[in-house]
Amino acid sequence: DLFPPAYTEKLQALQDGIEPMPFSLVESVVRQELLDGAPLSDLFLTFDKEPLGAASIAQVHKATLLDGRVVAVKLQRPNVEPKLLGDVANLKRISKALAKSLPVDYYTVFSELGDALI
Repeated sequence: DLFPPAYTEKLQALQDGIEPMPFSLVESVVRQELLDGAPLSDLFLTFDKEPLGAASIAQVHKATLLDGRVVAVKLQRPNVEPKLLGDVANLKRISKALAKSLPVDYYTVFSELGDALI
């Protein structure tokens, strides 16, 4: 509710165009982060190669644990933090420069977002 529909619709269109990470990268990240390099089969009975959803920061895959529980595995895209923090810094600069013409104090919003990411 903070942003006008014109902005959110444009951002949604950009997000919808995000390509999922290749499965080889997904597998590598999961193995490194969760399994200390061991194969996926050490933790999962199944691991869907196609993501349930993909966005600019992360994507989610359906998997089944060895005990039969179905889970969602969310993994962050590698090296996304510096890019994200840079984007927030740019948004803060722009919102500060345009503060008098914006309906909401977006500088504060983006500052809090940046603090939450650190």
